[in-house]
Amino acid sequence: MRILSSQVIEQAAEPTLWTDIMELALKSSNDLDYFTPKRMHVDINDNTLLLMPSVGPDMFATKLVSVFPNNVKHGKAAINGTVVLNDGASGESLALLNGAKLTAMRTAAVACVGIRHLSDPLATTLGIIGGGAQGRHIAWLASHERDLERIYVYDRSPQTISEFISFMADKCPNVDVALCEDAQQVVVNSEIIATATTSPEPVIPNLEDLIIGKCFISVGSYKPDMRELPESIFRLIDSVWIDAEHGKTESGDLIYPLDKQMIKEEQVKHISSLIEQPNELGFRETRLFKTVGQGIFDLFAAKLVYEKACESNLGEEVNL
Repeated sequence: MRILSSQVIEQAAEPTLWTDIMELALKSSNDLDYFTPKRMHVDINDNTLLLMPSVGPDMFATKLVSVFPNNVKHGKAAINGTVVLNDGASGESLALLNGAKLTAMRTAAVACVGIRHLSDPLATTLGIIGGGAQGRHIAWLASHERDLERIYVYDRSPQTISEFISFMADKCPNVDVALCEDAQQVVVNSEIIATATTSPEPVIPNLEDLIIGKCFISVGSYKPDMRELPESIFRLIDSVWIDAEHGKTESGDLIYPLDKQMIKEEQVKHISSLIEQPNELGFRETRLFKTVGQGIFDLFAAKLVYEKACESNLGEEVNL
């Protein structure tokens, strides 16, 4: 078995390849060669335990994740976990991967699929609301998807902002990072806005004049009582593009507007259809992609890292 650390996962593949692989995963999500059962979701007060398996024709992966939002108050990561990659023919364990890093990379890459297909190709500004691990990984990969000149970021934690600045200085030294006093300042200055929070109420201002014509990528809100998006955004879009059907019953940002009839069921569309048929985008310039994730992303991500690690002899081989 090959042990693949956070550092190995980060250096295994170029950012654009991550986005390419997640685009392939999205297009393959309904392929009969892949089986991804519903993830097991256990809530313990404010914390969440997740079990996410996915089976492919040649390999299968299982992710065990803990999401403890209050960890950030103690200087610890909010998301921890591991991914086990197995050979599909023999069941042999091939690799054990850092689950938090793999999740951050693949989620950022899925978000960048949304940026690739929904945002203005000439966009030069990105806004990040929620500058933690997920927010900074989105900023990094997005900088390779669009020719960004400046990233506007807001987070309530000074420590998180400091880590965001250091991370981006290392990964994208040619991109300016502008600190904002609040989320509204982020939205006003950015063409693309990505939200990566655990907020129970919208973090985007409920003002149509501020949000019209912008591209929104919602990454947080993975539970029914979480929302990042305001009511006004649903009056400005043609469609809500999603990455997984189960988001309709898991994310407050889909449950709430559907329940309140702000959007119709037929307006919620899987982004794979847009990848295959770009003319389905619609005419309105305000666009929205809501990602909640699914196990097939971990399978494709783990396979990518494992194969690249074997090619470059990265990681550590151990006998269990």
